[in-house]
Amino acid sequence: MSAAGEPLAGCVMIVTADRRRAELATALARRGASVTFAPALSTVSHLGDDTLLATTRRLISSPPDIVVATTGIGFREWIEAADAAGLGADLLRVLADARLVARGPKALGAIQATGQLVM
Repeated sequence: MSAAGEPLAGCVMIVTADRRRAELATALARRGASVTFAPALSTVSHLGDDTLLATTRRLISSPPDIVVATTGIGFREWIEAADAAGLGADLLRVLADARLVARGPKALGAIQATGQLVM
């Protein structure tokens, strides 16, 4: 039987998440669990990604009519990558003139966090 403060003592927990896995592992370990990682899906940063930056430059020089954000993290990472390359202000200016569409609440929040309006 486990101690009152360690209800998961003796349990082996598999964490399949990549994002925030350290926080989850810490919380489980505090309760006595032994934690193993097996990320089934991971998020890769695109800061400095040449293809993304080339596409961003093309969009800035030839602005789109409509931009569809399918994930919040993807939209945020795009803005961060553009910012890091010195393209952030130009990208936001182009986005302000486009019709922005969010696929769900996280994408909507990411767009709104940049000060853009969603139609």
